[in-house]
Amino acid sequence: MEKKKIEEKNQKNKKKIEKEKISEEKKIEEFFSPSKYVVVGILLLGVVLVALTLARIYGSTQNIDYSKSYLVDKEIVPEITCSDLANAISGERSFIFVTHYDSEEEYELEKDLKGVIGEYRLKDDFFVFKDDQECGSVKNIEEGSIKETLKLSESIDTVPTILYYKDGEFIDYVKREDPKMIEAADFVKLLDIYEITK
Repeated sequence: MEKKKIEEKNQKNKKKIEKEKISEEKKIEEFFSPSKYVVVGILLLGVVLVALTLARIYGSTQNIDYSKSYLVDKEIVPEITCSDLANAISGERSFIFVTHYDSEEEYELEKDLKGVIGEYRLKDDFFVFKDDQECGSVKNIEEGSIKETLKLSESIDTVPTILYYKDGEFIDYVKREDPKMIEAADFVKLLDIYEITK
């Protein structure tokens, strides 16, 4: 009888060992299952994509030359010089963006203006002019020939600004009530006032 009990015990131990072995094998199979590799691969790919996106965003904000016009650099609208002003304002309608090219704030304004220019289809009527060239400055129209060329009756203290011409005549310019720099929304306001539609 004791022998039988020992044999039964041995069989139970064998079964227990086999169950443990099978359980361990299942754990190993689950650990190395292809679906886990897919999940890990997707996670790694996600991390790499996020890192590349951040690097691209960070890298694109470095090395920007604020002494150049965004609108001109991206070939959205042309830059004009003193000698081009008379031709630029002679059309049915013209917008002269007078700027300095000297700050990130102005560069960001130009990026915002890109959307307005596209929305209102102003590409052929919009020009960039760097203020304070040899023909003078809009801030002091008594010096140089800019007063006659742009047909201004008074100096414009706030630059950047956008001058609006209709049939070659000066109509208005973008201005603000407060001392802040103009925004693209201020230009849209001028367009709305003169019923220039999209």
